[in-house]
Amino acid sequence: MNGQKKETTECIELKNIEYQSMLLHNNSSVFSSKLTTKNISNFLEEEKKINSRKPWNKLEKSTKLKKLNEFVSYYSKENNLTPKKSTELKDYLFVALERKKLQRTKDIVYDTITGKIKNIPGLDFNKKSNKFTLKRVDRKTSTLKNLQPKRKIKKK
Repeated sequence: MNGQKKETTECIELKNIEYQSMLLHNNSSVFSSKLTTKNISNFLEEEKKINSRKPWNKLEKSTKLKKLNEFVSYYSKENNLTPKKSTELKDYLFVALERKKLQRTKDIVYDTITGKIKNIPGLDFNKKSNKFTLKRVDRKTSTLKNLQPKRKIKKK
């Protein structure tokens, strides 16, 4: 009984807020807040489509982890990696993502249309240490090279 009374007061408060916002914004049309399962499912489908078209740096972390997992399975098939090596690669890439080594679009070649990682340019396998490493893709130029050269003063 108390719960039903609480719901009706919340509904009245919600209607009051909607009415006041309608008056403030000069909206004569009253929007309906009726949600059906069909509307919700359509909304979720549209949201999935929008999220799948995002570039690598705009994806959420959980989505990035899924994409990296798919890439590891693809990479291990291409390079004939053992299951142990593929789990090492997966762990290494997850740690690299945690340490923000795979954040920029330059770090990963990602196809937004298919939603798959094509390549990781800096990924390298060191045969001596038997481990995977990520090398820097972009070389940072020295600031001294970009400065103006010193003027030579002529002595008279």
